Amino acid sequence: MFPHLSDTARAVTYYLMALSMCAALALTWPDGESAAVLAMVTPALSVVIMQLVVTRDGWRRSGWTRLGLGRRGVRVWGLAVALPLAIVLVSEAVVRLTGLTTWHLLSTTDLGYVVGDLPFLLVFVLVEEIGWRGYLGPLLAADGRRGPHLRTGLLHGIWHLPVVFLATDGYLTEGNRWIVIPVFLAVLTCAGQFYGWMRETTGSVYPAVLAHAAFNMGLGIAVYGTVTTNPDAVAALGREAGIVTLVLMAALAMWVATWRSAQPAPHALTTVGRLPGQDAVRPLRQAE
Repeated sequence: MFPHLSDTARAVTYYLMALSMCAALALTWPDGESAAVLAMVTPALSVVIMQLVVTRDGWRRSGWTRLGLGRRGVRVWGLAVALPLAIVLVSEAVVRLTGLTTWHLLSTTDLGYVVGDLPFLLVFVLVEEIGWRGYLGPLLAADGRRGPHLRTGLLHGIWHLPVVFLATDGYLTEGNRWIVIPVFLAVLTCAGQFYGWMRETTGSVYPAVLAHAAFNMGLGIAVYGTVTTNPDAVAALGREAGIVTLVLMAALAMWVATWRSAQPAPHALTTVGRLPGQDAVRPLRQAE
């Protein structure tokens, strides 16, 4: 329909589509928790619509390889899993030192939930990251402005807000929202720098998928492995929207940005282009 859209127009169209779908789910789905899970499908669904209907790039094989699905990026898988898990565990340890939580060994039932959820978690995170780091991130990197990975992370965070505000018991239900939500957005903004760096340096979306899934898995382990009588305070201090988590994630983002500034231009390539059929590859521009 619109094969000559600019990268910016593609990014805006995609994002408004994904955000609208998320809002529609939040408003219509009767169970807020289920709406939050189903919303994870909307980024990939928006990509499919963009690729097959709006720009029609998906009618060629090159249109899909541009999403980073053709490379595995195995060399950073260890970092992708270890660093997000470490952030969650250190954050949880700090919360434990305050006396707000008590650790306990996972029961067989709880362990079964954690392990059993892993395949589903990977699938849902994959379809989510196909949208954020696979499609949107390279488009924002192509506009030449500063901080494309941070911008992608912030937009990823804002996309959650319809479920937070419009769905009943959907997401971020604990803690003072005036504190929790801004911190949550900052955490995902900083995480975007890490996820985007792996996408950029490997040309693959899978490291970002693993990092995102590892962070979520760490949160699940933290929830099942602790007991608290003050969940609001725990939410404000640790977990995905806590001050400690933000400090650690910001430190990771700064390390990535500092390390990248000392490195030569990455060899990973993206083929997101303005025109259909424009298959020549070009390097991702570095975030500054």
